[in-house]
Amino acid sequence: MVLWAPKQKGFTIVELLIVIVVIAILAAITVVAYTGIQERTRNVAIQSDISQVAKLVEAYAAENGSYPSTGGLSQVYADSNCGLATDSDGYTGVNWVPGVANLPQNPGLQGSGLGGRGCYFYASDGTEYVVSAWNAKWGGASTDNLYRRLGWRERNNSSNNAFICNHQNIGGNAGGTYDTAEDYYKHSYTISNISNCNETPPAGA
Repeated sequence: MVLWAPKQKGFTIVELLIVIVVIAILAAITVVAYTGIQERTRNVAIQSDISQVAKLVEAYAAENGSYPSTGGLSQVYADSNCGLATDSDGYTGVNWVPGVANLPQNPGLQGSGLGGRGCYFYASDGTEYVVSAWNAKWGGASTDNLYRRLGWRERNNSSNNAFICNHQNIGGNAGGTYDTAEDYYKHSYTISNISNCNETPPAGA
């Protein structure tokens, strides 16, 4: 006697493909969300570092009557993770603000900013100062209150680096048409007491 049994039904190829596609979509969403969270976390830490340094600089000035001087706004001091050797007029190292100890160091991770990692920069003539996480912002262009059109000729502490106010060559407008992907000011966080720079952004910024 042959016993009857119900026919076993499995997944069809179409059903398996649908499941695979759904899993792939969910995985992609997870990766994008994780990347965004990671970038925001890094940016918050960098903003905190720069704000901390600015407070130390202001405290130094309150006690000493002038800001820690690098010898001029074109003499750039950079953190120890800046990535290139010091220029002839500057300094790269742990004590990147003269006379101020226990300074944060740029994480030095590849991938921030435009064309690679950025630097923590400081320059001052004793009266005016600029402290910046230059080319250090992760993700898209900056629109928050640490976006200023004050910055530096180079993205690392290389030779001939200098402070530049709202210059088209580093401001995304070198070819005559503004491109936010080439605007170093918008991929940086900057705090400064400089008030005589015309920081009007180019059209489209």
